[in-house]
Amino acid sequence: MKRILILVLILCFSLVGCNQKDASIKGEYDITGTITEVNTEGRQILVEDKQIGLVWISLHEEGDISTFQIGQTVAVWTDGKIRESYPAQTNALNIEILTTDNT
Repeated sequence: MKRILILVLILCFSLVGCNQKDASIKGEYDITGTITEVNTEGRQILVEDKQIGLVWISLHEEGDISTFQIGQTVAVWTDGKIRESYPAQTNALNIEILTTDNT
């Protein structure tokens, strides 16, 4: 009986741990703002967030930098680490284009 109870507890803890990892990416975005500059060589975009200010956001290797243009409003999910330089710097997990400024 003890072995079954221990096995059930281990199974429950391992399932809870797996769900936590997936939920962290689906949460609210970390940065939202307007793209003010696109650095194609460095694979970065400069976003002006009203609360944080200017932030250089590095795209992951699979990201297509050509989809981003100055004036677009984006929501960015980051790895949670923002380097406090000026402008600040972070790595993107996901970037979603919210609006495009066609002017």
